Amino acid sequence: MSTFVITGATSFIGLELIKYLQSFNHKVVAVCRPNSSSLCKISEGVEIILEEMSDYGNLHKEINQADVFVNLAWGGTGHDGRNIQDVQKENVIYTVAAMFAADKMGCKVFVEAGSQAEYGTVLDKISEATPCHPFSEYGKAKLEVKNRLFELSEQLGMKYIHLRIFSLFGENDHPWTLVMSCIDKMLRGVTMELSSCTQKWNFLYVKDAVKQIFLLCLYALKNPEYKAEVFNIASKDTRVLKDFVEEIYMLSNSKSILSYGAVRPTNIVSLDPDISKTEAATGFISDYMFKDVVNIIISKFKQNII
Repeated sequence: MSTFVITGATSFIGLELIKYLQSFNHKVVAVCRPNSSSLCKISEGVEIILEEMSDYGNLHKEINQADVFVNLAWGGTGHDGRNIQDVQKENVIYTVAAMFAADKMGCKVFVEAGSQAEYGTVLDKISEATPCHPFSEYGKAKLEVKNRLFELSEQLGMKYIHLRIFSLFGENDHPWTLVMSCIDKMLRGVTMELSSCTQKWNFLYVKDAVKQIFLLCLYALKNPEYKAEVFNIASKDTRVLKDFVEEIYMLSNSKSILSYGAVRPTNIVSLDPDISKTEAATGFISDYMFKDVVNIIISKFKQNII
């Protein structure tokens, strides 16, 4: 049994990762903001530490020992905050401080939740070797963290996993995300105003994502030669985005009008991830198909659980 420290523990990924780790009887220490309204969502049996990101450098004073540190915390992830440079720069400072604290706890592995935003606009297949040209301050900061922690982990002798997370979804996702808003409006017969939806896209169920993350932790822990690597977190199901929208439409038996091209985004992002490196390390990509998860979400909407 290992001890996992998870910051951003009440996040979409954090809550699922906690449940997954507990299913294998690992000890979990959840680090949460003192004013978090989602503390009640954390599973029983989890030790909770209340700490602001600005104090992550002192976490070792509250957590004596741990094996794996998973940093999911990040400020300014909403649309408004993603291009505020000062906010994103603070994230870099706090994350570097977290790695120093993790070292003092005796952690063998540090996991950072990076983003596909680090790549910028890429129209071809995206592998971990694809050059990064982020256009948002958020993407730039995530890339800076990756570069800083690659160097720092080598200095500290700690193994480092940098996750490039693509597009996750699931029944507990935010209501404004594409899948959740599509299902909600389509079930109610409301007109959907969409972009042209002609770019490539890739969806991964959050439960599959946390399994990938856990298996990458095991891979790093068990491999004596492992030092620091980047891994794409995505599925094998890449299609034109419109195809996903039409599948939701069919599964929901909707009568909604789909108004393609009504929304014109500033930056068109296309996602076509190569996940062969992740699959080679873990032997796994997904247990769930897109339609399976959509049916789960539809069922919960109809039961008024969402």
